[in-house]
Amino acid sequence: MATKKQRFDSIDNIIKKTSKDGNDPLDYLEKTNVRYNMATKKETKPQAKNMAEALLEFQKLAVSASKDSKNPHFKSSYASLEAVISAANEATKFGICFTQEIDFEFNGDTGMTFVRTVLIHAPSGEQRTSRTPIRSKDPADPQKMGSGITYAKRYGLQSALGLPSEDDDGNEASKAPKGKVQHINPNDEGTW
Repeated sequence: MATKKQRFDSIDNIIKKTSKDGNDPLDYLEKTNVRYNMATKKETKPQAKNMAEALLEFQKLAVSASKDSKNPHFKSSYASLEAVISAANEATKFGICFTQEIDFEFNGDTGMTFVRTVLIHAPSGEQRTSRTPIRSKDPADPQKMGSGITYAKRYGLQSALGLPSEDDDGNEASKAPKGKVQHINPNDEGTW
């Protein structure tokens, strides 16, 4: 692979050669699918045309969220929401941004709260949406509800972008249930 200096020298040579031949160096660069910022003398990659191409290019980077937080209860490390957002922001290089909003859905007198994660491919306008339920032992306690929201945002964003994750702070979910397991179907009235 060519070094950065070799690539710049190569592009400078292209500009000199095409100018000598009476050709427009920008036409040559356009035909060869190379993007070059003349002011900064830096190559840039062409933008992905759609969400799938952009996600492919992002996932080729093999970005992962660093485990920067500790869970003293389980004596383990996990990636904080900030670390996940930092990793997710690498997708902006490919035109992908995201929003995460809290939303509600009601079924009769009962309701469900969830985080709606929306990936947006800005160049094409394509969007992909996913929902992650917010779980809290006490929804009336703002501190516990805030923890549930943070957890849902973290795992919703990791899931939407395919960011690797080790579920260190969700170890309780992997333990065998204590008693009968109740399966919840959000389409059945009054069960959620």
